[in-house]
Amino acid sequence: MRRNSYDPLEPTQEPRWYSVRNAHGALLEACKLPSGADLKRVFVEAILKWMDDGWKLKEFSSRNGTFFCDRAGERRMIDITPTYPGRTQSGGIPQRSSCTNCED
Repeated sequence: MRRNSYDPLEPTQEPRWYSVRNAHGALLEACKLPSGADLKRVFVEAILKWMDDGWKLKEFSSRNGTFFCDRAGERRMIDITPTYPGRTQSGGIPQRSSCTNCED
């Protein structure tokens, strides 16, 4: 028998969030994605955007909807998650431009 495999990037009307965390797990950026968003496209565009911004892509997994990148000794974890990521950390955290696929 073959088990169904879960794909976190399949289209859904359920809520999904784009989140960015630092190497210590602190939430730096989070936004809710529009219902029905093309999550695979959001994931690939996010990878390309981070690379274009000078970050080096490290590990990635479309099975988890997560990728890691680093630049100048800083590490980031970016993911698309069905779980509300919480509130972003405040106080001098450098923010990237907002997610182009996120609702404001």
